[in-house]
Amino acid sequence: MGKLTDMQIKAWIKAKQHFEGQGDGDGLWLRYRENDKVPVWRFRYKFAGKSRVMQIGSYAHSITHKSAGIASRGRRQQFSVARSIVF
Repeated sequence: MGKLTDMQIKAWIKAKQHFEGQGDGDGLWLRYRENDKVPVWRFRYKFAGKSRVMQIGSYAHSITHKSAGIASRGRRQQFSVARSIVF
């Protein structure tokens, strides 16, 4: 998976090009549905053998590198049941 750039994401928003998911690597995905005003960052991971998704925040309120750092730390960190929240 290639890294998403700020320029790519802004072009998708401007063109209103909606998508279910564009991967950025290390479990970080960007989702932009038709009913979304702005794209949303999501982190996909497995806990106890089950796939989970954690919404990190909207593109408008985050910086790409900051979200990538969160995903990277999340990959290395074991999630407890209390943190296993699916939005």
